[in-house]
This record gives sequence, structure tokens and C-alpha cells, in this order.
Amino acid sequence: MIRHIFWLLPALSISIWAQHETKEGEKAKHPFIGNVAEIEKGRQLFANGCGGCHGPEGGGGRGPNVQDRGVWHPMGDPDMYRLIQKGQGLMPGANLAEDDGWRLVAYVRSLTTPAFEMKAPGDAAAGKAVYAGSGCANCHTIQGAGGKLGPDLSNAGLKLPLPKLRKAILDPDDAIAEGYQGVEIVMRSGERIRGVVKNRTNYTVQVQLGNGTLRLLDMGSVEQMTLRQTTLMPVDYTKRLSKADIDNLVAFLAQQAAGVSK
Repeated sequence: MIRHIFWLLPALSISIWAQHETKEGEKAKHPFIGNVAEIEKGRQLFANGCGGCHGPEGGGGRGPNVQDRGVWHPMGDPDMYRLIQKGQGLMPGANLAEDDGWRLVAYVRSLTTPAFEMKAPGDAAAGKAVYAGSGCANCHTIQGAGGKLGPDLSNAGLKLPLPKLRKAILDPDDAIAEGYQGVEIVMRSGERIRGVVKNRTNYTVQVQLGNGTLRLLDMGSVEQMTLRQTTLMPVDYTKRLSKADIDNLVAFLAQQAAGVSK
């Protein structure tokens, strides 16, 4: 019995150490990471400095795109802080005050952190009312309810970080979701069909209608087909909605994470 206890003690020690390390790691997380107010300050710093190479919103230019999970993503926060402050290769060091350096780290992290894990500004309950009142449900589905012309938003908070979630509302033409190119078709019979293209060949085109129904059309029966180069989504939400409404809508969508609860 005593021999078994001696065997167990090292295992227990390792387990306790691992738990301690996890807790210590959590404590070591800089308070600016995930802090919306500090992230906004970091965004301004980025746009006025780093944006000259990486693009004003991190989309890339002379420097890499940092909106997507690139080679920098596996870095720990302290390593990213050092890279920003000291530079590397062709990238010059920022040499900022310590807090400003961490604000940049917080901003860059926010570009890929799922919105669900962030504290979005705005009132999610009020955002639900904005979602319902602005017609979003006519084209989008949440938990099986809504239209089918736009992407399903049931997991919007897990799929998109806050900046991309907001941009998808304010500038939907910036990046049309794959598989949702709009199409308007006039059949030789005079019937007009509006939807999104799902599959297309020289002989047929498959269109998803607003109710989710798929129609396979013979190109020989098509009189005219217009593929949209812009989104089907309204592009005037900055005029139709107040800043508070937009914040609330983003907060509501950020909470959409099917099967997950905070």
C-alpha cells in the first residue's frame, strides 16, 4: 500500500503543478487583451503607424495581412509585444510607451479572436430588436428561423471577430461570403428568378431561393442571367441605423454561438 502511495505522489505533484501553471498563465494575461476600450486605442495607434505597411485595418499591403491567422498567430502575447516594440527583419520597431505597445497587441489579437469571447460594446437584447426590425431575418437564419439568401448566423459569434462582424454590417461589399453570389435570371417564359448561385456549368445553373429551395435550371431555357458583383445585403445601414443601433446589433450577433454558453 505504501509503495502505491509513493508511485502516486509524483503524479499528483505533476497534476497540481499543471493546474498551478494554468492559473498562473491566466493571471499573466495582460489586462488590455480583450478590453474593448484599450483595443479601440490600439486600433487608432495601428491605423496611424502600422497601417502604413499592414493596411489601415490590418488587411495587408507592403506588410503581411494580420487580419487572418498567419505566422504571427502562434506567438505568445509577450513575444508579439517584443516584435512590435523591437521589430524584426524589414519591420522597424515601434518603440512606444509600454501601455501603447500592449494596446497594439490587444488590437492585433482582437482581429482574430471570436466575437463571442470578447465583450462587445452595446446591448445584445436591444440588438435583437434591431435585428428583427431592420429586416435581417428576411435573408439570414438564426437557429433555423429566417431566410436563406444570406449566410446562416447561428454561429456568427464563433466564426467572426468583432471587427469583421461590424464590417460585414457596415461594408458588406468588402467581402461577399463564398457561395452567396447573387443572381437575377429571366427565363424565356418570362419568369423572373432571384437568389444565390450554388452551382453553375455551361449547361445548368443551380439557384437557392429565399425560402431555401434549390432550383436547377437548364441554361437553354434562360433568356438572361445577371451575376451580381455586389452583395444582396443593404449597404446603407450607416444611414438607416444609429451608432447605438449598430453597436447593439453587433453585440447581439456576437452572442450567436449555437450550443455554447458563457
